[in-house]
Amino acid sequence: MIEFLAKTFSPIQLIGYAGMLCALISYQCKKNRSYFLFQMGCGIAFTLQFALLGSFAGMLLNIFSVLRGIIFALGERCKKIVYLLIMEVCFAASSLISVFIFDEVIWIALLLFIAQAGGTLAMWTRDGKIIRRAQLFLISPLWIVNNVYYFSVGGILCEVFNMLSVIVSFIRFRKTGYDKG
Repeated sequence: MIEFLAKTFSPIQLIGYAGMLCALISYQCKKNRSYFLFQMGCGIAFTLQFALLGSFAGMLLNIFSVLRGIIFALGERCKKIVYLLIMEVCFAASSLISVFIFDEVIWIALLLFIAQAGGTLAMWTRDGKIIRRAQLFLISPLWIVNNVYYFSVGGILCEVFNMLSVIVSFIRFRKTGYDKG
């Protein structure tokens, strides 16, 4: 029991808990800019944690999630299709690099690519409902697989709380309370 608690509250896991907190806050933000900035903070924390856990697909995809957060937070200045294409290529390249250079498990890399590429498309719409539905039905379920595989307690809790937070946001914002831009 003590070994489990030590592993659950190790410094590596604490980094994941910080990422989880950023993600939780992001889904309660009514403005997309705030949402994107907190998602960026989440990506920074999980980049570091996954590097330490050996989840190289998770690490690389989170590096580009930080870039995605910056691009989306800039708003209309970066709404050109070229930015979307660059981000999607970065996610695909991250998955390939993680498999062929870092020897990542191929099905983990594929699941995480689907989660990040799909999430990026949802975020590109800048529609709060679409973003939250993608999180609930696509992104979080796929990331949970990685987090269980690499024992990221913060990651597992983050995705469970993300899903719960999305449900809360649906209740809070109802039909008209989402920022559309």
